[in-house]
Amino acid sequence: MPHAKLWRGMATTTASLLILSLGTSAIADSRAGFLNAQLGTSNYKTIKTDTKSAGDGSYFDSEFSELEDLIQEEQNVAEQIGQEGCVLLKNTDQALPLNAENEKVTLWGLNSTNPVLGGLIGSSAAVNQDAGQKSYGLKEALQEKGFELNPEMEEFYNSSAMDKYKMKAAFFGNEVPGHALVPAFMPTYENPSEYFVGEAPVSVYTEDILKTADDTAAVVVISRDSSEAADYSTDMKCSSPDDSFERPLALSQNEKDMLSLAKSHSKKVIVLINSDSPMEIDELKNDAGINSILWTGEPGINGFLGIADVIAGNVSPSGHLPDTYAKNATSSPSMVNFGVYTYENNSQNSKELKDTDRGDWYVVESEGIYVGYKYYETRYEDYILKQGNADATEGSTTGEAWKYEDEVTYPFGYGLSYTTFEQTLKSVEVNPGSTGTAVVSVKNTGAYAGKCVVQLYVQAPYTEGGLEKASVQLLDFEKTPVLEPDESTEVTINFDPQYMASYDQNAEKNNGTKGAWVLENGDYYFSVGNGAHEALNNILAKKTGSTDDLITATEEEIVNSDNAFLWTVDETDSETYSTNVENALQSADLNNFIEDAVTYTTRADWSKGWETVEGITATEEMLKGLTNHTYELSENGEGLEWGTEGALKVCDFITTDEDGNYTGVIDFNDPSWDTLVNEISLEEAIAFIEGNGDGLQSISSVGYPSNGRNDGPVGFAYDQVPGYSQKWSASDSGEATYVSDENPYASYSMAVMPTEPVVAATFNKELTEREGEILGEISLWSNIPAIMGPGLCLHRNPYNARNHEYYSEDAMLTNLLGTALCKGGASKGLMMEPKHLAFNHQEMNRTGVSTFLTEQAGRENELRGFQGALQSNYAMGIMTAFNRIGTIYSGAYEGVLVQIVRNEWGYTGWITTDLINGAEYQNWRDVIFGGGSDVLSNHSTFAETSLGTMSDNTKTIQKDTSFQEKMKAGLKYYLYTTARSNAMNGITSDTETVYVKTWWQNTILGVEIGLGILTTVFGILYVLQLWKKKKEQA
Repeated sequence: MPHAKLWRGMATTTASLLILSLGTSAIADSRAGFLNAQLGTSNYKTIKTDTKSAGDGSYFDSEFSELEDLIQEEQNVAEQIGQEGCVLLKNTDQALPLNAENEKVTLWGLNSTNPVLGGLIGSSAAVNQDAGQKSYGLKEALQEKGFELNPEMEEFYNSSAMDKYKMKAAFFGNEVPGHALVPAFMPTYENPSEYFVGEAPVSVYTEDILKTADDTAAVVVISRDSSEAADYSTDMKCSSPDDSFERPLALSQNEKDMLSLAKSHSKKVIVLINSDSPMEIDELKNDAGINSILWTGEPGINGFLGIADVIAGNVSPSGHLPDTYAKNATSSPSMVNFGVYTYENNSQNSKELKDTDRGDWYVVESEGIYVGYKYYETRYEDYILKQGNADATEGSTTGEAWKYEDEVTYPFGYGLSYTTFEQTLKSVEVNPGSTGTAVVSVKNTGAYAGKCVVQLYVQAPYTEGGLEKASVQLLDFEKTPVLEPDESTEVTINFDPQYMASYDQNAEKNNGTKGAWVLENGDYYFSVGNGAHEALNNILAKKTGSTDDLITATEEEIVNSDNAFLWTVDETDSETYSTNVENALQSADLNNFIEDAVTYTTRADWSKGWETVEGITATEEMLKGLTNHTYELSENGEGLEWGTEGALKVCDFITTDEDGNYTGVIDFNDPSWDTLVNEISLEEAIAFIEGNGDGLQSISSVGYPSNGRNDGPVGFAYDQVPGYSQKWSASDSGEATYVSDENPYASYSMAVMPTEPVVAATFNKELTEREGEILGEISLWSNIPAIMGPGLCLHRNPYNARNHEYYSEDAMLTNLLGTALCKGGASKGLMMEPKHLAFNHQEMNRTGVSTFLTEQAGRENELRGFQGALQSNYAMGIMTAFNRIGTIYSGAYEGVLVQIVRNEWGYTGWITTDLINGAEYQNWRDVIFGGGSDVLSNHSTFAETSLGTMSDNTKTIQKDTSFQEKMKAGLKYYLYTTARSNAMNGITSDTETVYVKTWWQNTILGVEIGLGILTTVFGILYVLQLWKKKKEQA
C-alpha cells in the first residue's frame, strides 16, 4: 500500500505543521504588541462612522508642507546647537578662528577620523547612509566649510595598520567603532577594570607622515565615549599594551606623546575635547604650546557643522561649561562612595536576599548637597573666610592643605568668545511668592560680533553649623542676540524666587507637618559673572570689601564688587513655598535605618565626609523593601464600578474655538473625567497597565487610541524606529504628515540632535525650546506621539558614563532647559517623558541598587532639576529609574511619585517605569500602589514571578478597593494627558477604533488554513485508499 503510506505520512506531516503553526500563532498573538512595534504594524485602526462630518480632528498641525523641509530644519537647529554649545576654554594669541582660505589643517589623533557623536547605547548617533542621509564628523564638517585638510595624515589614520589602536566596543558580538566602554546589563560584584583610549603610539608615525603636518594648523581630537549601562571606574587601567593612563579621564601617555608631535610639527595647536565626561586637562591649560582648547562634547550627526563654523570664524563661540572641570575628577566628595558596594547579607552570602530581588548593592551619596561646583565653590569661600576647616588635607588632590587653585581647572559656567563683553548688574527686585527680576546691561567691547550669556547667581545666608548652604548657585540666565562691536543691550531676567529657598527637614510649619522650603533671615547676594567662580568672587569682594585674597580661575576673570547686589530678609519664611510640602525622603537616608552609618559632608568641618561606607548589613526593616514587601494586596472596601455604560470618548474632552481650532481639554478636576474612567472595564484596565511595554495600548471602550512611545532624547532611537514611515499604515494616507515607504526620506534616522550636555552648554532657552518644537515635528511626521526624554538626572560626578543623556551637574540649568524643551514639544502635541526619576547616578548595578541620600540633597539637587518641566505640566509623562530610593524601587516610591510630584508640584501626566529588567522588584503591584500609572512590560513579563501577571490576579484585585482606586487614578492621568497630545489627531466623535488583523497575522492564518486543508485532503485520500484496499480484499 505505497499510496496509503504516502497519504498517511503527508497527513501526519501537515498535521504536525498545523499544530506548530497554531502554537506559533498563539505565541505571536501574545506578543503582538512587541511584533507590531518592530514591524511598524498595529492591531487597531481608526475609522470614521459618519462620513458627512466636517471635523477632521487635526488638533496639531505641522509648520512644514514637506518632510524634506523638516529634515533641513533639523540640520539647521542641530548646527546652531553645535555653534552655541561648543565652549572655548583657551585661545592664546587669537589662534582661533582659522582662516579657511590660507590655513591648511592637519587633523591629529585617531579619533579625528571617527569622533564620538553620541552614546554607544542611549542617544546613539545613527544614519541611513544607503538612503543618502549624511553624518558629519569633524573632517566632513571642516571640508563642508571650505577647509583644506592634510590628506596624507588622514590616509595614515585610516590605514589597516591603525586598526588595532582604534576604539572598538564589543556589543552583542559586534564591534562598534568609536566606542570602548563595555555595558553591563547583568549584576556585577566588581568595578570595571579596563578602558581602551584608542590612540596610537608615536612610534608608528614615520618622518614622511610627520613632515606633511609642517606649517599646518593642528586640530587635535581627544575623545572619551559614553554609554548607558556603563561607568568609568577608579579601578580602570588602560587595556592597550601600548598605552597607559593614571585615570581614565586623564590624558593617556599616547595622547600626550601625540600632542608633543603636533606641537613640534604644526604652527599652532588647537585641541578639541570630544567628551561629555569632564576630562582632566589642566596640563593643556598650562601648556604654552597649546594655543586653544575647544570643548565640543558629543554633537550628534550635524553638530560638527556648527563647530566648524566656530573654527572658521563664521560665528563667535558663546557656549559655557555645563560641568566643573576639575584637575582630578576623583577629588570631589561625590566620588567617595561611587562604585560597587554590596550588603554583607547579599544573595551570594545569605538566604535573606535572592538574586531575583536585585537587592545586593547600595550607593551612599555622602556628599549631601555639595555636588559639582556647589562643592568646589563653597569650600573655596570657606577657605577665603578661614572657616569650616576648609584648608584641611581631606579632599586635597595634592595631599597637602586644600587650595582652590590645586583643584579646579575650569569652573562651571565658564566660556570665552572671540570678542569680549562687559556686564553690569543694574538692579534686582525680589517678590517672594511671585516673581523676581534682575536687569543687566551688556556691551560688546571687542572686535567680533557675538552672543553673550548672562548668568545670574544667588548666595543664601549661611550660619556655621546650621542648615547646609552652597556658597553660590545658578538661579537663572538669558542669552543676548548677536551684538556687533560696541553694541549694547539690556537684558531682563525674570526668575522664580522659590529656587532661592533651602529645604529644612526639621522645620515645623503652621499646620503641624514637618519639612519646609525656607527663606532664612539674613543677607542674600545676587551676582552675574562668567561662571560660578567669577560670580562668587564678586560676592566675596562685596562682603569683605577687598579683592586681595581672592583667587581667579583664569586670566580672563574680572572681579567686580559692583556686580553683586545685596537683598536682606528680616524674618525667616517657611510658609510661602511650603504649601502641601512635608518630608518625603526620610527613608532614603541610611542613618534613619542604621544610626551614624554615614558621616555627611558639611560646611561646619570640611575634613568630614570622606569615609567610604562599607560593611553594611541590611536590617530587617531594610529587607522589607529589598525583598519587595513594601505593599501587599488585601481584601478591603466594597469594590469599584468598572465598565459602566456610557457614550463618552476621550475626544469628547477636547475643546476647540468657533473655527474648530484646538484650544485645550476640559479641566483635569472636572468630574466627567471620572465618569470616563468608569466606562473602562477592569479587564481593559489590566491589559493596558501591564501591556504598555510595546507602545501605548488601545482602550476601545473610551476611544483611547493605540500609539507608539519610543526612546529619546536626541530623537527617536534608530534601532527602535528605523525611519519616518515605520509607524504609518496605508489607511493613514489622508493625514497631512503621512509618510509612505516611497518617500525618499522615509528611512532617514530621527536621532539627529546633539547630546544633552552640548545643549546645556548653549545656555539658550529659546534655542532649546526650538529643539523641542523640532522633536514635536518629528513626532507629527513619524506618527509617534510620545518620546522617552529628556533626561533630567544630574551629573553627580564625571564617572557616570551615562551623563551624555543628562544636561549638567546643576539643577537649575537642567530645570530651565528641560522645561524649555518640553514646552517646545508640547506646542506640537508631543508627549515628552523626562527620565529617570530619580537619582540614577551610576549605571553599574542600576537594576535594583539602593541609593541613599539626605532629603535636603535629593530635593535641592536632583528633584529641582525635574521640577520645572513637571510643575508646568509641559512634560506629559515621567519615566522612573531602575534604582531604588533607599530600599524601595524608585517606580514605587510613594514619597516622590505622590507626595512631591503630585501633591507639591501638581503634576497631571502619567508615570511609567523603565523597561522591566527585574520583574520581581519592578512588579506591577508595587508600581501601582506607589503612585505609578503602568509598567513598561508585556502580558507575559511577570508570568514566572512569585506574584504572577496582573491578569492572573484579577480576582484578588477585585477585592482590593484601595488598589483599584490607584489603578483608576493612573488611568485618568493617561486619558487626560493623551487628550492634550497629537495622539488624538484624526480622532473625533464620529471615529471609532476597531481591532484588525495585521498582514503577519493574516499570513499565519493563511498558512494555518492551507495546512488545515492539506491535512484534510491527505486524510481523506488515506481513508479512501484504505477503503479501496478493503474492497479489493473482499
